[in-house]
Amino acid sequence: MKYGITDVSLDIKFTNLLANASVDLPLLSDEAIVSSLSEISLSDNMVIKALSKSKSVGRVVQMLQHIANSKGLHGVGIQGDQAKSSGKGIELSGKGIEPSDKAPCDRPFLPNKEYENIIFISHTSYDPLFGFSGTPTLLLRKYMHDQMLAAFESRQTNFPHPGVDCPPLEVALSSSEKLSASSVEIVANSSGISGIYSGKIRKAFKDATRHLVSSTKFEVERPKSAIVGGSSESDLSNLTSSLNLLWNSFHVLRENGSIILVAENADGLGQGALRMFVEGKLKIGDAGKKGFYSPGLEHLLFLESIRDRYDVGILSTLPEYYLKMLGFESYAGGKRVMESLIAKHGKNHKVLVSTEADVTLLEPREKGQN
Repeated sequence: MKYGITDVSLDIKFTNLLANASVDLPLLSDEAIVSSLSEISLSDNMVIKALSKSKSVGRVVQMLQHIANSKGLHGVGIQGDQAKSSGKGIELSGKGIEPSDKAPCDRPFLPNKEYENIIFISHTSYDPLFGFSGTPTLLLRKYMHDQMLAAFESRQTNFPHPGVDCPPLEVALSSSEKLSASSVEIVANSSGISGIYSGKIRKAFKDATRHLVSSTKFEVERPKSAIVGGSSESDLSNLTSSLNLLWNSFHVLRENGSIILVAENADGLGQGALRMFVEGKLKIGDAGKKGFYSPGLEHLLFLESIRDRYDVGILSTLPEYYLKMLGFESYAGGKRVMESLIAKHGKNHKVLVSTEADVTLLEPREKGQN
């Protein structure tokens, strides 16, 4: 299973394996990818901005740059996913992207000049708060603080809802419709690109999520335990980003079941709510207060909501002290994970493994279903 920039091995007997939940996405050929990208309108005074670090997004950005150069368009700006929010946010409006009067930081997209057009490139996946992740939701998370707060406060429960249209998503979609920008939404896994959708942000995103849902659901008999990891498209650099793997999977467990997250998290907890919590700057009771949002705050609420119903563990390099504060059981290696699961649930129990949980939405197969 993917573990940061390396892999980790799990030694599971066949008799203890319920299923390897991995979807077989239909992939586009290189010719089909080029053909799809060639239909995107490019101009000499525009910027292409990547909103995620996935390999597929990087590949598409490079291909668009090559297409622009082949057309003699040398005024196209290219930006990777390196801009960081000031903590207060950045407003996007009009032809360009301007910092709001609340954001004491430089303009993240247009540092030296104004561009007539902007194209955002995103990897479409699942999100526990918005239901789905892509350009509309990433813009809120990274640059639009007020709208992100509104989306967070519009949630109807403190449980994750991946793959579901919900009020926070509508906040994100409505905010993106006010922008004079377009997007390219990519559906992909470790094997390659399955779909490319471009155009106005809302339409491209909705087309991509329809493809995602139709191609990545995996039905499985409810297990007593599950081990989940991410594909090469997922961000496992810190706990805040890797926790999404849990939320795509935990709901298929039986009551009092166990779920183990495999993610190195070499960059620690991530900036935001999780770090504030372990440093004693934020209490669980403060997480639901009106008028406050910090990145990853929803994870604290989700963890608190499932704490009494499931055992949550992690195989990671994070300090055990922090993990215990967050309610995780920490494991030193893959062998210890299986030993613990067998001790809890019996030597004959079967464990579910999801090796690409970022692009696999598990669904329980009810009794009597084929």
